Amino acid sequence: MVGGNERDTRKLLRNLLKGDELAWQAFIGEYAGLMLGIARRTFATYGFGSAPQDAEDAVAEAWRNLLDRNGLLIRKCLKRGNLLQTLIVLARNRAVDIMRKRKGISVEFEEHHGGTVDFPAPEAPQPSDSALRTAVRKLPERERTLVTLFFLQQRKYREIAVLTGIPQNSIGPTIARALRRLREDIGPENTA
Repeated sequence: MVGGNERDTRKLLRNLLKGDELAWQAFIGEYAGLMLGIARRTFATYGFGSAPQDAEDAVAEAWRNLLDRNGLLIRKCLKRGNLLQTLIVLARNRAVDIMRKRKGISVEFEEHHGGTVDFPAPEAPQPSDSALRTAVRKLPERERTLVTLFFLQQRKYREIAVLTGIPQNSIGPTIARALRRLREDIGPENTA
């Protein structure tokens, strides 16, 4: 089916919704390898030393997601014709969920991380700590989170992506936007 036609895929999905056990076995037989590969690749991409059962756990959770709410995702795939994309996203997201749980990292987004943002030009006047803290507090939550993780906790983009679920290629532009806001908000009158 991965290489099969759309009509066969739709028939399989309809049979899944009817509770056909043979359809479920065929479905798992057809897509389990693909989803295991996606889960393993996700672990490897983030440098996560996973056990073999981690990929299996991610796929099992993805299967559960497909069946949740009376097969809502299966119904959506049947309607939109996007089964393959849905399975890939589910496998990837469940693998990321496992990484988050296993690392046991909790991220605090408050101002008590101890440190200040270093602006690139050393000859430029530096903002006072209180002006900087106030400006950071005014940032939208997503930007404030990324600034905190990147500058104050000195995390790499890959780690930030795992912690927040924000795509790695969106982190740099979001941080740049936050720095522009900070520069505008602080202004030359609040420099020390």
